[in-house]
Amino acid sequence: MLEARNLVKEFGKLRATDDVSLQFGTESGEMVFIVGPNGAGKTTLINLLTGLLEPDEGSVVMHEQTDDGTVERDITEMRPDRRVKEGLVRSFQIVHLFEEMTVRENVRTAALSNHDKFTKVRSLDDEHEAVEADVDALLEQFRLEDVADEVAETLPHGDRKLLDVAISFALDPNYLLLDEPTSGVGAEEKEYVIETVVEASKEQNVSTVTIEHDMDIVRTYADRMVALVEGEVFREGPPTLLDTDDDLRQTLLGVSEDE
Repeated sequence: MLEARNLVKEFGKLRATDDVSLQFGTESGEMVFIVGPNGAGKTTLINLLTGLLEPDEGSVVMHEQTDDGTVERDITEMRPDRRVKEGLVRSFQIVHLFEEMTVRENVRTAALSNHDKFTKVRSLDDEHEAVEADVDALLEQFRLEDVADEVAETLPHGDRKLLDVAISFALDPNYLLLDEPTSGVGAEEKEYVIETVVEASKEQNVSTVTIEHDMDIVRTYADRMVALVEGEVFREGPPTLLDTDDDLRQTLLGVSEDE
C-alpha cells in the first residue's frame, strides 16, 4: 500500500496540498481516480508521491508485506528514479516518447532499463530474450503490435497515449500514477484508451492513481474516487458520490440534484 501522510506543499502564499492524507492500493489492482477543479492540487499530489516535489510537511510511506507482517518504509526523501525501482511509476499528462524510435524500440528501452541492461537498444542478443518476450507481451496487451515498427512521431494521439503507458508498464510497476491519460484524445478514442489501460492494470494487479476530468470515465472505471478542492480532500468514496452528493456535484459540475 502507498500512503500520503499529512502532505503539505506551499508555493509562496499558495498551499497546493493542505494536510492531505490518503491511502492507495488498499487492495491489489485498486483503481483510484483523483478529481477536482483546476488548481485543486491534483498534479502536486502526484508529484509529491513520485518524488518530483519535496513536501514542506508530511511524509510518503510504502507498506510492504513480509513473512513477519507489514513493514512501513518512509520514502519521502527517496529520489524519483529510486522510487521507480521500488515499483512507483508515473505517466505524465504530456506524452514523453523517443519520437524518432519505433514503438518497439520505445518499449524495449524501458524494458532494458528495468532489467538493468543498456548495452543494446536497437538490437538484441541471446542475453536479452527475456526482455524481448516482455516487449512482445506489452505490445499485444496495449494493442500496439500492428504498429510495432512504426516511428513514434507518426502515431495518432490515442496510440501515443497507449505507448506512453506501455512504457510505464515495462518498468514493472506496483503502483502507476497517471496524469489525465485521456487528455487530448478524441471522444471516439477515449473509451478505447482507458479500457486498454484498465484491462492491463487488472491483469497485472497494478494499483493505479489516475487524475481524470471526464466524470463518465470516473463513474465507469473507478473503484474509489478522491475529490480535491483547494488542496484539501473534499470527498472520498465510491464513484456513485458523483450522482448522490449534492455538494460534490455543485463543486465539480456546477449542478445540483434537483437540476
